[in-house]
Amino acid sequence: MVFNLRAFSFDESDEEDPTPTKSFSLKELRRATDNFSSKNIVRSIWRGNVYKGCLADGSLVAVHRASSVDSFRKKSFESEVQVGSTVSTHPNVLCLRGFCRTKKELLLVYPFMINNSLSYNLTKRPDRFARPLDWTTRKRIALGAARGLAHLHNQGGSSFAVIMNENNAEEGTIEWPMWSADSGSDSQSYHRYEDVYVNTTLCGTRGFVAPEFFFTGKCTVKNDVFAYGILLLELMSGTGILLLIALAENEDLSLEEWIGVLKNKNKLGRVIDPNLQGNYVEEEAERLVGFALLCSHVDPSIRPEMSEVVRMLESQFLQRDPSTSTRSSWSQSEGDSTLYYSFPPSPSPFLGIAP
Repeated sequence: MVFNLRAFSFDESDEEDPTPTKSFSLKELRRATDNFSSKNIVRSIWRGNVYKGCLADGSLVAVHRASSVDSFRKKSFESEVQVGSTVSTHPNVLCLRGFCRTKKELLLVYPFMINNSLSYNLTKRPDRFARPLDWTTRKRIALGAARGLAHLHNQGGSSFAVIMNENNAEEGTIEWPMWSADSGSDSQSYHRYEDVYVNTTLCGTRGFVAPEFFFTGKCTVKNDVFAYGILLLELMSGTGILLLIALAENEDLSLEEWIGVLKNKNKLGRVIDPNLQGNYVEEEAERLVGFALLCSHVDPSIRPEMSEVVRMLESQFLQRDPSTSTRSSWSQSEGDSTLYYSFPPSPSPFLGIAP
């Protein structure tokens, strides 16, 4: 996740001030996780584990523990703590609660998502066929996630955050090869895009990494917009993005082309999660798929800003003029519906790339 710290101003935002991050002792976190017991591991990847924990005040937390301390993890850890210390609270952003650093340990503490991840609820939950996420909940998740990302881009922070300041940001051309089905072509064509970017180590979940970032390692806020578009496709289809891409490639089409063909044949329902059993609004589904394709367009200049996405979704779902403020609530219960699908959607970079 990327944001521009230079765009941040407390004077221009009525969000609450950042909650001070706490420096936990190793003893506190050992006690909270039952000495990092294997029974409390909720996610395990090659760079480290995430543990479920219970603090002394009874609150549940997720403790991200690096498997070792090296220069890469140290740098990522320091960036995440710095970001976590500057972000103001938002109902759709999972804010850092605290950290612990010793000579042999790097640990980050986040609130525990009691409803698990979106991916789990869409594809892995044992009763997902009997109790799929209903259409209204999916719309709330789409809007809540968009609001969370817009908040991050406007003023800061998430576990993938790279602070874009005068020291590490550059402005220039991002160039990457253009895919072509004509393998016999003698000349290579390129996409070119002008933006502010940072050069960073590639982190992200397969299928969610924008092509320009994948080829160049140059990261911009438009990479996040791409990932949001992919999230929308998974949310609507109930299917992992890699499987959707495979279905398109089976017909020698790109994902965008495949969905376009289905739309033209009035078969867009093939993209919508069959577990919904038709309990959705076709017009809304068509617009959401259109938003998803716009956000995940191969050309970053065509992708909208996240603030624009929020306005489009609010106009669609809240019957509101898109020029009005994006800060009104869906309902009094919106936070309850979206909080546990808050960002960050993937492990922090100091833990590694999600499988």
